[in-house]
Amino acid sequence: MGIGRLIRLAPLLAPVLSWGADARPWKVFLLFGQSNMAGGSASEAQDRIVHPRVKALAYTNCPSQGRTYNQWYAAAPSLHGCGTGVGLGDSFGRIVADSLESDTIALVPCAIPGVDISFFGKGVVSSRRKDFSIPPDNHWTGAYPWMVERIRKAQEKGVVSGILFHQGEADWTDTARKVWVSRVVAIVKDLKSDLGIGDVPFLAGELRARQNRSTNESCCFAHNPYVATLAKTVPNGHLVSSQGLDPANDPYHLSTPGYREFGKRYAASMLAALAKSSGTLQAPSRAGAWRLDRGADGSVVRFESKQDRIELRDLRGTLVVRGSGHEIRLPGSHGALLLRSQGGSGRIVATLPISP
Repeated sequence: MGIGRLIRLAPLLAPVLSWGADARPWKVFLLFGQSNMAGGSASEAQDRIVHPRVKALAYTNCPSQGRTYNQWYAAAPSLHGCGTGVGLGDSFGRIVADSLESDTIALVPCAIPGVDISFFGKGVVSSRRKDFSIPPDNHWTGAYPWMVERIRKAQEKGVVSGILFHQGEADWTDTARKVWVSRVVAIVKDLKSDLGIGDVPFLAGELRARQNRSTNESCCFAHNPYVATLAKTVPNGHLVSSQGLDPANDPYHLSTPGYREFGKRYAASMLAALAKSSGTLQAPSRAGAWRLDRGADGSVVRFESKQDRIELRDLRGTLVVRGSGHEIRLPGSHGALLLRSQGGSGRIVATLPISP
């Protein structure tokens, strides 16, 4: 198989669809919430690099960019409009695609800046409905049926593999917080039931952390305990930290580097969750068989054939350890890791699960 084979993650439950005899189903990810999911900070050249295996379902009609609502295009900023602003979904998509080298990553952007959580509720018409527009022509009574339509469109191409969520700035008051967690849980439960997507990983990102600044202090960091509760309540839920993210010059949002880093954290969390759900730790390749051995004194990756170069990196791309030969020892405690090795007969690419 060309450059080797990536570890195959266990398929997740989804409606039975036909993708064609030779087509590999795309991995579909839903992005929903409000403005920090949508993003909007000025993109830079590195953010606008198009990855050949990252697709996005057009958020609205953008004639100047050749995008048509609910049609697929090569993902590029902005995922949530016709501009070029960057959001966390941009770096998320590229990192996940780089890590899952056999898969096409399909992003379904459904964030609406400024909305309260009720805006996404099934059968709910938010008291603020008239304050916001739902693409492409604002005919929907609420965002829930809009999301369902878009995800069903995506399911024609593949399988929903995860949900990315970031919302809460519009629900940060004491009164709203008391019902916020239960409302999000209900939305996610309804989506899973109506779309048959099972308990896929659900990532809940913290609101912008406290900055200790004299001006433009973060508005809503007191909401983060509720985000943590949400991540523990939703089945297969995971919390994504906002600590240390570079802020924008306002009380709510992130800078371009901040969104880029947040997307990396969402990608790391998602890849770790997918790796944990997989019962497969080995992948055959032209470079020969390998195995992961766990022991009381740590874990070792062993290769049948000698490798000229072995690298283990974390899911942000940072080098953890490098070596060569027939084995390499892993750190005592680690998150999911990317294995890359090169031997005389080929290359190995794999994802190693988080340490127990």
